[in-house]
Amino acid sequence: MNGLILGLYGVYLVIVGVQGKTDELQALAARDMPRFIPWALSIVVLVILSQTEATAKLVKPFIFLLILNFVLMNFSNLSSEVNKLRSLAGGTQ
Repeated sequence: MNGLILGLYGVYLVIVGVQGKTDELQALAARDMPRFIPWALSIVVLVILSQTEATAKLVKPFIFLLILNFVLMNFSNLSSEVNKLRSLAGGTQ
């Protein structure tokens, strides 16, 4: 599964390069990186801690808290995206 994800990301990067949009991708990545790094580090720490049986039980509540924190911090953006998807599907808002 990881190979598939990396392969798709590689194809995406090739398409971006072929279309000549690398500068735009770099600008977006530079803008998003400060907000992304804490989340990535949190996920890495939780994955490492979940590898042993002794800490795996401790990690599960923190995974829930991480997801809850993400949803609450981005609730307005997530709800607007859900409304867009509903309107595209022909549903009501």
